[in-house]
Amino acid sequence: MRVSTALLHRLGVEQLQRQQQALLRTQTQLSTQQRMASAADGPADWTAAMGIDQLLAQRTQWQANARAAEHRLTLEENALAEGIDVLARVRELVIQANSATQSAQTRGMIAQELVDLRDQLMAIANRDDGQGRYLFAGSRDGASPFAWNGRSADYSGDEQVRQLPIGHDRLLAEGDAGSEVFMRLRTGNGVYAVAADDANTGVIHLRQVATYDAQLWDGGVYTLRFSGGSYEVRDASDAVIQSGAYSPGSAIRVRGVELAFAGTPADGDRFTLAPAQQQDVFALIDKLARLVAAAQDGPAARAAFQTGVQQALLELDTAEARLSSVRTGAGLRLAAAQQAQSALEADRIQAQSALSALRDVDIAEAASRLQQQLLAVQAAQAAYVRVQGLSLFDYLR
Repeated sequence: MRVSTALLHRLGVEQLQRQQQALLRTQTQLSTQQRMASAADGPADWTAAMGIDQLLAQRTQWQANARAAEHRLTLEENALAEGIDVLARVRELVIQANSATQSAQTRGMIAQELVDLRDQLMAIANRDDGQGRYLFAGSRDGASPFAWNGRSADYSGDEQVRQLPIGHDRLLAEGDAGSEVFMRLRTGNGVYAVAADDANTGVIHLRQVATYDAQLWDGGVYTLRFSGGSYEVRDASDAVIQSGAYSPGSAIRVRGVELAFAGTPADGDRFTLAPAQQQDVFALIDKLARLVAAAQDGPAARAAFQTGVQQALLELDTAEARLSSVRTGAGLRLAAAQQAQSALEADRIQAQSALSALRDVDIAEAASRLQQQLLAVQAAQAAYVRVQGLSLFDYLR
């Protein structure tokens, strides 16, 4: 191999540049505390780190979704708890009103409180999450979902509830549609309802209703008519399907339903047994307010009131059960959101640890390497200075 002065100079410069590049890379690692500046510094580790970055971004979004769901579900659970308290107060007032010691004035005060409770419950149903999104409006949550039209509530939300991803193939509903919480309640016991005719003049009233054979109930409409110490049951076509004697306190069985009455009917008194209908909880409370406020100026009016109260208490049971069931579901999802956050945080810590192992520089090792490279650069510089002053003729002397 021929060795020339130019070759010696070029080799010296290349060696010095390599040492300086290695020194610069180590200095950059120490200043940024990152082992890799580009994929060229470690293609396999760079690819693995990019995958962990994507994993962390996904986990971060899932955590944000879980926190958002936790916030709304906490507010919903609190709202439902307040709603259940309102219904409990409604029950207390109805039982209080169903007392012979109440006067027209005190019943009027109770009725007004019931109206106030109706409005209070509607305010709860129209509660938002503090960010302008209403809790019980479904996906149309930009405006309050409930409005009172004078006899019932109008619902302007929808039945779609946002499902937030909080993990692989795991969605969490962040709330409940108001239509499933406060609307679509059933009258009576949820299957059938009994109502006294407004024209009744006797003191007979419904004391209890129960199902003794559910298979016999056919969902028809039946009318019980009393006359001369007897009764008859007519179907929707006005055909008599059953009749018998009636004595105060006796029970009448119709199509699997047992109706227990108290008091003596007047000739022509009627009761209707029909399938349960839908109503909203606000209309239920309003109906109770009107029932309490109605004049009870005679035994017949008093009997009608007692029949209405008996059925209304069944409907209150249904409403309270509905809110309690929804509250239980919200509580379960709230716990799931909290558990998801804990699990995602553990995953995040583990992923960050793996990412640190791939990217973060070992400060002690890099500092030691920097000292070695500084010595190497100094040696290369000294060698280059020596070579720079030489020629081949100096070696031939």
